[in-house]
Amino acid sequence: MVDIDNVLVSLGMGRYQFVGCILFGLMIMYSNVSPVTYVFTASDLKYRCEIPECDSPNPEGRTYEPEWLRFAAPYRNDTNQPRKCLRYAALSGPLVNGTQCLSDGFNYSSTEVCRDGNWVFEDLENTIGKEFGLMCEDNKWKLSMVGTVNNFGQFIGIPVSGIVADRYGRKFTMVFCAAISATLCIIQSFSTSYLMFMIFELLSSIVSSGIYTVTFILAMELFLPHQRVLYYSILECFLPVGSILTAYIASIVQDWRLLLRIVNIPGLLFLSYFWLTEESMRWLESQGKHDKVIHTLKKIATANKKPFPDLPTNTQVKSSESLEDNDANFSGIIKDIIRSSTIFWRMIRCSYVWIAVTLVYYGLTISSTDIAGDKYLNFSLVLFVEIPACLLNWLIMEGMSRKMSLCCMFVFSGVTCVTYNLMPSEFYLIKLSLFLVSKLAISIAFCIIYMLTAEIFPTRMRATMMSMCSMLGRIGSMLSPQATLLTEYFGVYATMLVFGMTALAAAAITMTLPESKNIKLPDTIDEAKGIGSDVKPKNIGQNSP
Repeated sequence: MVDIDNVLVSLGMGRYQFVGCILFGLMIMYSNVSPVTYVFTASDLKYRCEIPECDSPNPEGRTYEPEWLRFAAPYRNDTNQPRKCLRYAALSGPLVNGTQCLSDGFNYSSTEVCRDGNWVFEDLENTIGKEFGLMCEDNKWKLSMVGTVNNFGQFIGIPVSGIVADRYGRKFTMVFCAAISATLCIIQSFSTSYLMFMIFELLSSIVSSGIYTVTFILAMELFLPHQRVLYYSILECFLPVGSILTAYIASIVQDWRLLLRIVNIPGLLFLSYFWLTEESMRWLESQGKHDKVIHTLKKIATANKKPFPDLPTNTQVKSSESLEDNDANFSGIIKDIIRSSTIFWRMIRCSYVWIAVTLVYYGLTISSTDIAGDKYLNFSLVLFVEIPACLLNWLIMEGMSRKMSLCCMFVFSGVTCVTYNLMPSEFYLIKLSLFLVSKLAISIAFCIIYMLTAEIFPTRMRATMMSMCSMLGRIGSMLSPQATLLTEYFGVYATMLVFGMTALAAAAITMTLPESKNIKLPDTIDEAKGIGSDVKPKNIGQNSP
């Protein structure tokens, strides 16, 4: 029997890993296109009622906020923006004196609703709201529902893609999801109604949700065990790049149909990965395809210009990441969780932390387009801070304990969210900086929660608990688009206050979780229950299974 990891060590790092890192990095970059495109396709625009008595008869001569508008339309007190679908009732008689409306030409005690499709927009951007007539505050829920449907699709797609990957292979699932997702999004760009758009939004998010996880599994197999944390951080940096490019393209085309086509047509090129990449060696081994495992290892040796080690004839290959016992089935794991109150309540607390981190993380990403200034730039900056977050994550976890580092990031994010509300709107740069710092902190927390969750549950149920916590965490991401509706009903401060309080509550719950840094990964439920109590710390590098 030959260990795959031992063979990889003898073949070293070289050209094969470098090319693989680029190929999988591009796939990871594309995996983040579908989850964020709806931010622009279903964006809520700035517009107001057309005032025929005052506006120019030529649409090109109209402006969003002329000097006379305060005489003709009510303004919101919290945002100081004109109401989107309300105007003051006009008095009889001529209202124009030269080129300006008279202040006494409107009845300030009587407002009218404009619903006949006559609006004046701040810019020429075309979204589904503008094209399908989803105007006014009472229709905003239909726009935010697009994000909820997108995240609900991911909630469904993540476990389904795992089943497909186990049955048909990692590479097939990766390429299939990328190509089909691109095709569905391109078809979506030809939608003729809101319902048709939502159906394809759901289908594309279900399919695309499997790209990220499967690609990372394939990528991690390329690297030597002691180098995987470093390359994990490098590959993670590709993720926000896809979103930043999407925002840049959206700022240029400003049309939801063109945006969907431009960002998804390159996805069809990933069909070439059927020939450019190799199947997971561990999956091939689990299927009994030992000759293909040897073939892949020989390709790595040739690309890296290293001699292939002598293996016994008809040898089989084993992985250090061996499969768990067959009795580790899902129903048995659920029974063990219910029997152990310690593990059960640990799962409940961990699930809330997951819900909180996804709610704040995705909520801040979506809300970035509502900050004063250029929404495309704000969105790009909010995503750009994820790159240093990936690198700072390693330093913070090395210098602090697991739960203390996670708690501090939650507190940091929560406090900056609340402080953001306390800053007057005139201090735009300070408010933007606080927003970015909050996103940086919650991005680091997102990285830490993955590590902590993997370390506090026993081997037999580790993968299941990771999947369950991640799935339940999608509840937060499904709620995050709806959180922006709080602004309409409770004022501009409500959304950030909810994010801040959620993060601070998660910080308190985090401190009730066991500490797992430098502790041997638990193999049994008894070992997992002992974490954080009387277990003596051991070096994880020497004692991990």
